[in-house]
Amino acid sequence: MKAIDTFRHPAYKHNCAQAVANKWKELYADKNIVATYAPYVGGCAPGGLCGALFAAKEACPAHADEIEKLFAEKCGDTTCRGIKTLTKTPCAVCVQTADDLVEQFVK
Repeated sequence: MKAIDTFRHPAYKHNCAQAVANKWKELYADKNIVATYAPYVGGCAPGGLCGALFAAKEACPAHADEIEKLFAEKCGDTTCRGIKTLTKTPCAVCVQTADDLVEQFVK
């Protein structure tokens, strides 16, 4: 299952951060990761980051800088505000990008 499969899906109702965190939950020490990441939506992740990006960086902390750089190249910005107002990249693209980046660095 991809992160995008649970993002805003009626059965899961995951926000962007939850969708990525749920997909990669085995990489986190926190076993209640979906609930923990509930607040990280709409620019509420630390530093105003996109929630999906924040979750990806937390899943792969050794590659966080690289993930952020590649995410910015693909989505146009790293902050939720910048993505929504400047680049207008859809949230689903951000979720898919974050998921793909984690997969790239976990292999």
